[in-house]
Amino acid sequence: MIAHAKTIIVNELNHQLTEAYGMSGDHAPAGLRDLNSGPFSPATGAESATQECLNLTLVNIQQDAALRNSPAGPNHSGNAYQAPPLQLNLQVLLTATHASYTQALLMLGRAMQFFHAQALFTEVNVRRESLTQYAPEHALDRLREFKIAIDLYSPSLQDTHQVWSTLGSTPVPAALYKLRLLTFATDAPDTRVLPMLERRLPSKLDKS
Repeated sequence: MIAHAKTIIVNELNHQLTEAYGMSGDHAPAGLRDLNSGPFSPATGAESATQECLNLTLVNIQQDAALRNSPAGPNHSGNAYQAPPLQLNLQVLLTATHASYTQALLMLGRAMQFFHAQALFTEVNVRRESLTQYAPEHALDRLREFKIAIDLYSPSLQDTHQVWSTLGSTPVPAALYKLRLLTFATDAPDTRVLPMLERRLPSKLDKS
């Protein structure tokens, strides 16, 4: 689900960059990439075959604190209990690894403008192609219903230094975002816990 969520966002960003700025469609302007993986090599997925690219790199995952201790509730049929939906906060680093510093700043600014204009992604407001292009092969890994909010995160200089130190990469023009997976559903079966029908304490009558 995480891979599909990020792939959908990258597909929407690539569409915007291609359509609005008339960029070449020879390779995707943006992709998913581990910054420690070295230069790109042609591969299947939402990755470009060049290092001249905008990259979305996962930095950290946190469970939504508001729902972490939420109790289980009845499912739609009311005959079983299930855990609340898993809701995650993803810290994602948007980087521009272009050889030209000016071009890197230009591409980073374009991406930031897009995320500012469209800060919420759902299965309704994204293109159908974004749902299917480079989607995970297994149906249980694909999102069916989702709501993804993306917010610009402003870390301190110390936090920024820690991010680059953790990644072990040379700093490049970048922006840190928080992706909030507010609600989402896959075709994976629910994990259900049968309810406790009755709890009765022993009484004196039980001992007689």
